[in-house]
Amino acid sequence: MKTRFFLLCSLLPVWLIANGQTGTTATCSPVKDGKICYSDDVSTTHAESRLYAIISKWANDSFGTDIFYSNVSLNKNRGTVLVSSKMELLLNKTEKTYIKFRLRISCYNKRYTAELTDIVYQYDPYNDKRIKTYPAESVILNEGKSNSVAIIKDPLLFCEATHDFAEKLLGEIFDATKRKQDPL
Repeated sequence: MKTRFFLLCSLLPVWLIANGQTGTTATCSPVKDGKICYSDDVSTTHAESRLYAIISKWANDSFGTDIFYSNVSLNKNRGTVLVSSKMELLLNKTEKTYIKFRLRISCYNKRYTAELTDIVYQYDPYNDKRIKTYPAESVILNEGKSNSVAIIKDPLLFCEATHDFAEKLLGEIFDATKRKQDPL
């Protein structure tokens, strides 16, 4: 009996990977086509139209209310949702930056993919109103080891904060698709 239990526990991660991620990534700086890209590919029980309705509602509720910092573009025919946004990102208890990003979500029959890309930081560590913009690739590539921005002394702090932000965001999408939904 113990052997079966341990065998089941060892196969569970393989099964989860085969059925898509759930808002987690293995590295704090995943790369796709040379760009930092956090992604999720998730199987659901929803038909494409229902899945699109759930995710577009989530996107509008989460980002559609602040038109000065966020933009939500919906394409029902293609089943895609595009979010462009700027948010405050806490690096630790005393430091913060602004993170700008694009979130692309494509809905399919019983599946969706989400990609968080085009990440840039607006950073002003001295609060002198001279905010500069730095692409994530210049700061967190290779777990922060490839940092080429002299003003950023602890790129791992940016890497971990961005990773946590991405996992939370991708997890919110996942949770929205798993909640018992009211009829749309």
